[in-house]
Amino acid sequence: MEKDSAALKQPRPYAESDINRYEEKTPRYAWVIWIVTFLVSFAAPLGQFKLVNIPLYFIYVPNVSPAGGFMLDGAGFGMLMTCVSLIGIVLAFPAAFICRKLGLRWTITIATLGVIVGGLIPALAGTNITALYIGRFIEGLGIGLVGVSAPTLITLWFPDKTRGVMLGLWCCWVPLSITLDALVTPSIAAASGWQGVFWFVIIFATVSLILFNIFYKVPGGEGASYNVESNFKECIVLLKNKDIWLLFIVFAVFIAGQTGIVNTYLPTFLQTSVETGGWGFTEQAAAMGLSVVTTIGLVANPAGGAITNRLPLKLKRIMPVLVAVIYLFCFYMMFQTENITLVWVGIVLMGLCAGIGGGGLRPLAPTIMNKSAMAATMGMAVLQFAQCIGNCFSPVYGGMIDAGYTYWDACLFTIIPLSVVMLIAAIFINPKPKGKPLSEEPENHQ
Repeated sequence: MEKDSAALKQPRPYAESDINRYEEKTPRYAWVIWIVTFLVSFAAPLGQFKLVNIPLYFIYVPNVSPAGGFMLDGAGFGMLMTCVSLIGIVLAFPAAFICRKLGLRWTITIATLGVIVGGLIPALAGTNITALYIGRFIEGLGIGLVGVSAPTLITLWFPDKTRGVMLGLWCCWVPLSITLDALVTPSIAAASGWQGVFWFVIIFATVSLILFNIFYKVPGGEGASYNVESNFKECIVLLKNKDIWLLFIVFAVFIAGQTGIVNTYLPTFLQTSVETGGWGFTEQAAAMGLSVVTTIGLVANPAGGAITNRLPLKLKRIMPVLVAVIYLFCFYMMFQTENITLVWVGIVLMGLCAGIGGGGLRPLAPTIMNKSAMAATMGMAVLQFAQCIGNCFSPVYGGMIDAGYTYWDACLFTIIPLSVVMLIAAIFINPKPKGKPLSEEPENHQ
C-alpha cells in the first residue's frame, strides 16, 4: 500500500514520457526506419523545389522562355515557392498535436499524399495558373507535416549518442532533393515539358510511401509512448524556453537566405544575361551551380550533426554563430557580377553553410527541448515554423528584382542585416543540461 501510495503521489508524465537516453544502444531496426523515413521526407522538398531548375517554364522572359509555360514574373514565381510554405506555417504547431492524435504513421502518410495530390492537380490541368497554385498549397502538407513528424520518429528510435549524426543525415533531405532536381529536371523537361517533372515527383513519392508503410514500426518502451494524456496548456508551456526561440530566429534567417534566395533565385541569376545583371549561363550550367551548393551540403549536413553532437553543451552555440558569420560574406561573393571566381567561392561557402546550418541547427532543437518526446516534437515544430517563415522570403526578394534592384543590392538590403540579427541571437543560445527543467511546469499537474 505504501508503494502504491507513493506512486500516486508521483507527478504524471508531463506532456510526454522520456526520450531515449545517451547510454542506450541504437536498435538495429532504427536503421531501417531511418531509410524509409528519409525517403518519404525526401519526396516533400523534391516536390517543393522541382520548379527551381526549370524556371523559364514559369518566369516569362521574352524570346527565351519555352512555349507551353505560365508566363509569371519574378515575384509570382517566388509566390509559387511561398504557397508551399504558407501551409507549413499554418501546420507547424498543429503538426505536433496531429502526430499525437493520429500517430506518426498517419501523419507522415498524409504529408506524402499531399505531395502526390499537389503534383497531380497541375499535371492534369495543364497551364492553368489557378490549378498550379492550388497544387502548391496542397504540396505544403508535405513540408508542413513531415518536417515535424519525420525527425520526431528518428528522435524516438536513436539515443543521444547517435541522434545528432542521424538527424544531421536526415537533414540532407533538402540539399539532396535539390541536387537530384538540378541533375534530372532540365533533361526531363527538355524531353517531356514541365509536366514530366511533376510526374517524376509523383511516382517517386508514391513508391516511397508504399515502402514507408510496409516497414513502419515504433520502438518499444517508455520512450516511444504516445499514449500519455496531456492537455493543450501543458504542451504550450513546453515552449516557454528562450533558447528555442533564439534558435527560431537563427533558423528562420538561415532558411530565408538558403531557400528564399539561393535555392530559388541562384539559377535565375546565373542564367540572366550579362547586359541585365547576370552571367548568361545555360540552363544546365546554372543548375550545376546550384547543385554544387547542395552536393557540398550532402557532406556538410551529417558533419554538422556530428560536430554539434560532440561539442560540449555550452559550446553548441558555435554552430549558429558560424552560420551567421559565413552569411555575412558568401552572399556578396555569390551575387556580384565582377569576378566569376568569387561567384564560385561564394557557392562553395554557401554549400558549407547550408550543411552546417541544416545538420548543425536541427539537432539543437531536441538538445534544447530535451524534457520528453513531446517536448522534442514541439522543438521540431518551432524549427519547422521557422523554416516556413524563412521560405516566405522568396517573393520579397523576387519583388525587389522586379523593381530593378540588382541581385547583390537586394541581398544588401535584406539578408545582410538579417545576418547581423542572426549572429546576435546565436551568441545568446545556451542549452540546459538534461534533467533540469527547460521551461516552467504547471504548479499543479499531479
